[in-house]
Amino acid sequence: MLEHSPLVWAEISVTDMNRAVAFYQTHFDLTFKQEVMNDMEMSIAETANIGDPSFALLKHDMMVPSRDGSTVYLHLSLTLNDKVNEIKAAGVEILLPPMPIKDGECGYIAIFIDSEGNKVGLWSQSL
Repeated sequence: MLEHSPLVWAEISVTDMNRAVAFYQTHFDLTFKQEVMNDMEMSIAETANIGDPSFALLKHDMMVPSRDGSTVYLHLSLTLNDKVNEIKAAGVEILLPPMPIKDGECGYIAIFIDSEGNKVGLWSQSL
């Protein structure tokens, strides 16, 4: 058994960084720190506490947005229903409407398609 959380970082592929940043800023009120590392263009979601796990929007030839593969679940709202209804009303495609995990004991999830065509999950403790 691990003695620490194994999740520390996630990267979401983008083809148009400006469009992706605008999408996440508009729908989730996030701020980003822009960086270039080697030949990777990154926009890192800023957190109040430096060192907290976070994610970046990443533009690079080896990264291709997709609906397939792993799903990153982001905790971007205290409740899920209102956020999902808000993004759906704005025209965001919802693949999985809010649903409970173990009857809500482990929170709630939903899945949407972002501006780049990625399948991205949302998680919240409350519906």
